[in-house]
Amino acid sequence: MTRTVAAAFMAALAGGPSLAADLAVTAPAPVYQEVYVEENELPWDGPYLGLRGGYDWTHTRGTISGAGGSSSWSDSLAGAQLGAFGGYNFQFENNLVVGAEADANYTFNESQYVAGGVSRNHGIDWSGSLRGRIGYAVGNALIYGTAGAAVANFYLGTGSKRPHEVIYGYTVGAGVDYAFTENIFARLEYRYTGYPSADFTGYFGAGNKADQKASSNTVTVGLGAKF
Repeated sequence: MTRTVAAAFMAALAGGPSLAADLAVTAPAPVYQEVYVEENELPWDGPYLGLRGGYDWTHTRGTISGAGGSSSWSDSLAGAQLGAFGGYNFQFENNLVVGAEADANYTFNESQYVAGGVSRNHGIDWSGSLRGRIGYAVGNALIYGTAGAAVANFYLGTGSKRPHEVIYGYTVGAGVDYAFTENIFARLEYRYTGYPSADFTGYFGAGNKADQKASSNTVTVGLGAKF
């Protein structure tokens, strides 16, 4: 009896590895699935148009000289400004954005001053600029700086007379655009504009010379659409 039990025990040991091999479960091979990630359009690329409005503070300094002597004036003009803007942006993979922009505006800032004993009206009615822009996109915001050439129509006269002169200068500023959607954005911008010289000599009679310098500070808000 003892020999029979011993023989059965030895047989079980001998067959153990085979039985374990039969019971082993083979793990399934891993399955790889290709995942396609759609590349989103860069948020600031492309053309855009918008409307803007704000407030303009302009300071003028001028002189009139001639045979009767000379006089000077200094005055501040302030008023609302309305306009439109449009441009084109290029955005790079590192979120740097460069572009060009133009704007056209109408300013309500007429004022009166006295020069040579005569009261005169003066102001800037229409103006515009052509500028380069460079900025950096952070989330939904584009923070940028801008600079370029500026032009304006400055009028200077007495009573109903409004002689005018197209004057040229430069403009620099900074702002932020904020995208609400892929196509709609809002803007807040500050700009300084300088007009080094405007010659009004022809409006004050023979033998007189008149020259004026002007500078302005403008804060505007706007709403634009990107296409």
